[in-house]
Amino acid sequence: MTSITICFSQNYHNYTEDQEVFLYGDNVKLREFPNTNSEILKLLPIGEKVIIKKITDVQYEYNGISSPWYLVNYNNIEGYIVGGLISLKKQKSSYYTNAFYVYSMSKEIKDEYSETYINIRFIKDNKVNSEIKIKLFGNGEFEILISDNKGLENVKDIIVIDNYSGACGIDGGKSYIIYNGKDLIHMANTSEIGDGGIYHYESYFTFPSEKGGKKGVIVYNQENGEMKDEKTDWYITTSQQRNLIWDGKKLIPNDYDKSNEK
Repeated sequence: MTSITICFSQNYHNYTEDQEVFLYGDNVKLREFPNTNSEILKLLPIGEKVIIKKITDVQYEYNGISSPWYLVNYNNIEGYIVGGLISLKKQKSSYYTNAFYVYSMSKEIKDEYSETYINIRFIKDNKVNSEIKIKLFGNGEFEILISDNKGLENVKDIIVIDNYSGACGIDGGKSYIIYNGKDLIHMANTSEIGDGGIYHYESYFTFPSEKGGKKGVIVYNQENGEMKDEKTDWYITTSQQRNLIWDGKKLIPNDYDKSNEK
């Protein structure tokens, strides 16, 4: 399993000079100057590697997030590209030798509130095969992990977005995304929340190939704890497990935990 850790902020691009990065966008316009009116020097394909040469002070909003224009080098051609078209990371598929994933972020205003998303593209044979948008939660910091199918049939890769809470009362947890050979599917979310020893809630999955796993099922685990009396350190913890089936599109039964409906 490989992972990337991103500390999100309004301007999430933290690239440095001479850093190798990869493109999230396809047919990205490599321009002569850092603006959308300048000459296009070349169109760059998705997933292509470029080298950061300079971080400009010119900002450009793409998908709701402001990022700088970057001077980059592509096969000895220097030009400018928008930061929002650079992937956070390029990760190889655990199943396919000629496929990979790229990631970007976006923000949307819904009901006067701002929501942040991680956008995932699966690239096979240099073409976008499938893509999905997953809402982030937690404190804004997250980690992306990719693994094999963990013993699930009809699954090629599993992507996990681990949303950190990092503070009392903030709901963190994981988002699970399945690639089944055709589509990226949001399988479910789990939760992690606590408040300084007063209470805690945690849910997580155990997959067939993991320790404690069972063939053919995903074990859903849930634990709740609450402080009843601090003087006597009376803390009650309850737990439960339930076997779930992944039918290729959803978990069955689908009413196992309402907290997965983020």
